[in-house]
Amino acid sequence: MKFSIITPTYKRADKLTRAVESVLNQTYTNWEMIIVNDSPDDVSYSSFENSISDPRIIYLNNEQNSGVNYSRNRALDNISKDSDWVIFLDDDDYFATDALTTLHDLIQNHLNNKWFVTNRAQSNGSSLTHFPASDTSYPYAWDYLITKKCKGDATHCISTSLIKNIRFSKHIKQAEEWLFFYQIGLREQMFYHNHNSTLTDGYNESSGLNFRKRTAPEQLKTLFAIKLEGFRHNLIWRPTFLIYLSLRFVRIGVKSLSFKP
Repeated sequence: MKFSIITPTYKRADKLTRAVESVLNQTYTNWEMIIVNDSPDDVSYSSFENSISDPRIIYLNNEQNSGVNYSRNRALDNISKDSDWVIFLDDDDYFATDALTTLHDLIQNHLNNKWFVTNRAQSNGSSLTHFPASDTSYPYAWDYLITKKCKGDATHCISTSLIKNIRFSKHIKQAEEWLFFYQIGLREQMFYHNHNSTLTDGYNESSGLNFRKRTAPEQLKTLFAIKLEGFRHNLIWRPTFLIYLSLRFVRIGVKSLSFKP
């Protein structure tokens, strides 16, 4: 069983080193790590690139800054033919030592499932992932997007066969990862297991991407781009897609009205 770990990186060579070390220190060793550098002009990556000696690590440089969605797609296009599972690891996060072993055992014990979710947690052990119950399946669109029964960032481990031609949005440069997971969710439910697999020092509110921090016009522009994505991928008539998109439009309207003098 081979895991493909996908890590886009942008101007965080120091953090990336820690992420790579956490993969190298895994108790389970059948993996490959595909790193895509989206800041090719950042010279701080030179020493990192020169230090790579493990053949399981594939390092790719984008010709220009193209966004995290492009970088993840490029990594997906370069996974090995013998890859069985895909895991996304951000460059400022790192794996618990037993992350891959836990996922391997989880897969072996639940052979009919193709999408596993475990926790993303603070380095102090406080989980950022909140699901009602462990070892239970949940529909992504309804329980995560609409009702918010399931909340928080998580560690996603998805069967390579399930992903096939599904990719992150090519027309939205940053964020909106839910479009990718929504399409996965049309084929499979999430199986949640309570384990702190991915660790982080914390989300940087000052520099991190956050839809709510954008102005109302910026948010509307993004939502119209999502609507176009729905047409492109024939998702727009899906009830859960329409409900979720409508809710986001309503939230922007309510927020705009609340700020009127």
